[in-house]
Amino acid sequence: MHKIFLFCFLNLSFQLFSQFSQIDVQSYKIDLTVTDKHDTIVVKEKIVFDYNDFSKSVSFNLISVDNSGKGMRVQKVMQGKNELEFSHKKNVLTLNNFKVNTNKNIEIEIHFKGVPIDGLVIGKNKFGSRTFFGDNWPNRAQNWFACNDHPSDKSTVEYIVNAPAHYEVVANGQLISKKINKKSVVYNYQSKVVLPTKVMVVGIANLSEKQSGTVAGILVFSAVYPENEKGAFYDFDLAPSILQFFVDYIAPYEYEKLTNVQSTTRFGGMENAGCIFYDENSINGTRSSENLIAHEIVHQWFGNSATEKDWPHLWLSEGFATYLTNIYIQKTKGEKAFQSQMEKDRSKVVAFSKRNNHSVVDTNYTDLMDLLNANSYQKGGWVLHMLRSEIGDSLFQQSIRTYYQKYRLSNADSKDFQNVVESVTNRDLDWFFKQWLYEAGHPILRISKKLEQNNVSLSIIQQGKVFRFPLTIEIKFKNGQIQKEKIQILDQETNFNKSFNSEIEMIRIDPNVELLFQE
Repeated sequence: MHKIFLFCFLNLSFQLFSQFSQIDVQSYKIDLTVTDKHDTIVVKEKIVFDYNDFSKSVSFNLISVDNSGKGMRVQKVMQGKNELEFSHKKNVLTLNNFKVNTNKNIEIEIHFKGVPIDGLVIGKNKFGSRTFFGDNWPNRAQNWFACNDHPSDKSTVEYIVNAPAHYEVVANGQLISKKINKKSVVYNYQSKVVLPTKVMVVGIANLSEKQSGTVAGILVFSAVYPENEKGAFYDFDLAPSILQFFVDYIAPYEYEKLTNVQSTTRFGGMENAGCIFYDENSINGTRSSENLIAHEIVHQWFGNSATEKDWPHLWLSEGFATYLTNIYIQKTKGEKAFQSQMEKDRSKVVAFSKRNNHSVVDTNYTDLMDLLNANSYQKGGWVLHMLRSEIGDSLFQQSIRTYYQKYRLSNADSKDFQNVVESVTNRDLDWFFKQWLYEAGHPILRISKKLEQNNVSLSIIQQGKVFRFPLTIEIKFKNGQIQKEKIQILDQETNFNKSFNSEIEMIRIDPNVELLFQE
């Protein structure tokens, strides 16, 4: 995901952080009807789930009607031909007196309608055309369908979308059928790959669509507003080569297809599985969004397939997308561009730490939107960068691939990632992950330098918390030669003295941009 900070939104409350652990959803089938006459949606939804704890009621997240009259009003819940008792209060739909003979593959059908408060964004795009776009992150899917709205409960999803005939529909999964009537069109999409609810979406709009390419048998499409299709298609034509890069670097792509969609929603980019949404203004025909496209494509592996178990581990999604995008920059734009991007990311981390001194794995948030910060993105990326420097390129890529293969189509937390890295490297790296992920801050260094002809003396003092890290210095001699020295910093104060055969002209600290620090 790429953030666009809409401050009016940040005041909204997200209180439903918890998962209903007593259920494990296997599949959603969402029959959605929309119209141009009003914003009310009509939904008939089938949910298949396992019931893991009979001592707890079966419950689902579904936003109920608020004082404005918006929200979902449940009409009935069916199990086969039997109508079930239910209550729908405080945004939770609960089945009352629900009894079954099995705990596996239980199917219910929920009928409801209403005006979505959020989640399914209904409005107009910049060209004045009416649009409907799913926008679920972090737990806003419950605004338009009943679900266990937590990243740890993954399932397949199928959509039957009924819309006025002039609309095109995009969604996760494969297009199974499209039926056009005089006044309406009905699309059927199916994703047979399990997804978290945060990336389950449909998009309903006036769209032009074309195939941008094929990567390893995966069809890559672009869907854009017709008014700017030439420039937008030009931007999205970058997607096949970007997808190929990450297939080669990480692993095969999981989903049935990849569609990049110009949309009118909240975020600059949202990594919906196989159906990525981009802000309508970011796709402008200049290819200035190449890094954004790369970031959202990385999420197809990290965030969508290998998903964080819970929100405090969001860096496993956003930090990975941030840093692997930087690796893409390194491989396609060169070392100078890569180092420049790492410096920009470091500046963002330092600036953020002055306002919020939290750890990357953060349990002290009060709003899930609080986690969309430089810790989850840029510092998470910097943790991976320093890990790469610590263990080397080959073992780093092997760790990324091994972690993905172990947790693809599943969930993991930060300790799971650490265990994979330690297994791949055969090293105890607890010190590394503890100081960079679970403790706040970064090294703040006061460095005193003394150069005397062919001798260099450094005094390196850590102010505040003591970190353990290697610090590289680059020594440039007056004869034009350059030499690097790596100093292991373990204590609050470290002194380095060394004489050389040539006269010293200057020294540089961290010349290769390998350390997250503040001088």
